[in-house]
Amino acid sequence: MSEFHCLEIEFPDVDFSQYYVKPETEIKKIHHAHLYTHQDEIEIRIFYEDHSYFGEKLATWISSVDAKKFGSFLKVDLTKNHTNERLQKIDLSEAKLSGLSNASNYYKGDEKYVIVKIDTVKFYWNPNEENKNSAEFYLDDKGFRVVQAFYGIFGPKTFFKNDGKFEINRMKDSTNFYKLGKSSFRPEFNVYSKDNKKERSASIIKEPKIQFKYQNDITEKESIFYGDVVLMLASFYHHIKINYTLRRIHLSESTITIKNIEQKNFFDTSGSLWGFQIHWNFNKFLQSSWQKETIKNFELISKAVTLFNQSHLVDNSSAFLIRYNIIEICDKQKQSNQKFTLLLNKNQRKEKQKEALAKLLETIKTEEHEAFKERWGNIQALLQNKPMKNQLVSFLESQNLDPKTFPIGIRELKELRNNITHGSIDKVDIEQLKKANILLYRISGILILNLMGINEWKLNTEIK
Repeated sequence: MSEFHCLEIEFPDVDFSQYYVKPETEIKKIHHAHLYTHQDEIEIRIFYEDHSYFGEKLATWISSVDAKKFGSFLKVDLTKNHTNERLQKIDLSEAKLSGLSNASNYYKGDEKYVIVKIDTVKFYWNPNEENKNSAEFYLDDKGFRVVQAFYGIFGPKTFFKNDGKFEINRMKDSTNFYKLGKSSFRPEFNVYSKDNKKERSASIIKEPKIQFKYQNDITEKESIFYGDVVLMLASFYHHIKINYTLRRIHLSESTITIKNIEQKNFFDTSGSLWGFQIHWNFNKFLQSSWQKETIKNFELISKAVTLFNQSHLVDNSSAFLIRYNIIEICDKQKQSNQKFTLLLNKNQRKEKQKEALAKLLETIKTEEHEAFKERWGNIQALLQNKPMKNQLVSFLESQNLDPKTFPIGIRELKELRNNITHGSIDKVDIEQLKKANILLYRISGILILNLMGINEWKLNTEIK
């Protein structure tokens, strides 16, 4: 089997002839390309005639577009004579640009090529009947913390008999699948071996993954969504962004594989729900009743969890602002205006208001009476409404959080926010900021749990 896939690539909405590098040269509409998928990178080699200067024009064009939307500019087809008969199509529409290189020695035969590196690629294959309605979502290295708690250690099958048999078993309370919409799932290890008869040692390789089972009418969009939900839960619980490196989805019409490049360099941190007074492991967390509310609030929760994890990677001032922002984006309530009880009818009220205005005008210069009357007319409706409770206090109370119990008051939190936002760092008490960060960490985590429908938390108001 070939080490690459042959593609025909087109940039339908790009006019490369307009770029200043040899503007009169002719650029082919469709380019032949080779797609390579390696462990740590995905690259496309796009071939072109040397005299067209397409590589230089492509680099110029790329510098002017959003790298995150690179794949949306491409139209990709398999070559007509591609050799893998199982492959139906390749989709690069979600690919982000990771890099481009156009060295002088990039030649194959008479054709030159430019290398474009991207972060993801999706393949559609002929369906696999044996594995239909199932999927394996493989996790990056950070995913080991998700799966390892479900297993014991790898060791001999029996400690009293040297028969060369080894195994790794699931923990007794973690064998079941968890229900999620039209799917069920559980964290698993994919285990395989590597051996060389000439060497004394053999290797057992463990890969963390989420194993899915689906109902018959599952769609591609739903299967990807359920995978995103589980990934978000894991990332929140462990306080770090966890990603998939490979997703293999077996549906009736096709088998879909999605390859992603793993982020190797990251700031490692560990987390749990202990800061919210919930002493669950990840297994217990998945057994709680989170499904309905998490699916309903997924978009908002995802945004909050991304910020929540980001707040662990920045300085204290930035962490404070991020966590304060989580509270603001979670606050979707709209306070309704409560009106005073009126004792007079409309005509009677109008007469009293005229009398009141006449008295008030006695306190204003005559030349300013008209301006005052206009102002008076504008506030009549507002005067009928009772004063509203502070929006932030009202929201927190709606989340079963009592601001009166906080070790730092709402007023002090707002003052901290204003000083940091406006650059008045000299007014910020460092110790108060540290305590505020701890408090907002707990509050923001609790708000996310509430959005998930989990209310077993308690707010620890003691900060040492």
